Amino acid sequence: MVMWDLTFDPRASTIEHQWIWEQGGGYFGVPLTNYLGWFFTVYLFLQLFALFVRFRPGNGAVENFPPSHFAQAVLMYAVMGLTPVLTFVVTGSGSQVTDAAGAVWRTANIAESMATVSIFTMIFVVAMSAVKLLQVGANVSNTSDVRLNPPPSAPVGAIEYGRHPV
Repeated sequence: MVMWDLTFDPRASTIEHQWIWEQGGGYFGVPLTNYLGWFFTVYLFLQLFALFVRFRPGNGAVENFPPSHFAQAVLMYAVMGLTPVLTFVVTGSGSQVTDAAGAVWRTANIAESMATVSIFTMIFVVAMSAVKLLQVGANVSNTSDVRLNPPPSAPVGAIEYGRHPV
């Protein structure tokens, strides 16, 4: 959520004036407190969701979902991540905009920064998630499935691959 907010807020608030930060901020008119607030809000909700998932009956059902089920979320996040990149490529405007605190910003600089942030945050996460989905779809074992403490009967230095008991 914070990654998306980093690519969305400067355009929405400073250029499009969908909302106004009266005191402005250093990140193209958006204050750091906005991102900190979103970070802690998302953290709280994810912790609550983790508790819900842990204590609900039948929480093993997710393991039976096909990879295509999760691909929908990855695809949607990719669309959201590519939007600032395409906006930068399509709109070459170099006009200026003034935020509520009186700071003047160039819209081309904002668009380029949002595209850069999106590539190295959202698009990176999409790429890593897509690789993971492809691994799961191809049944490729990964390093998280490596048992570092092999059973006593295994030869010295042996590493066992596959699901290990929790």
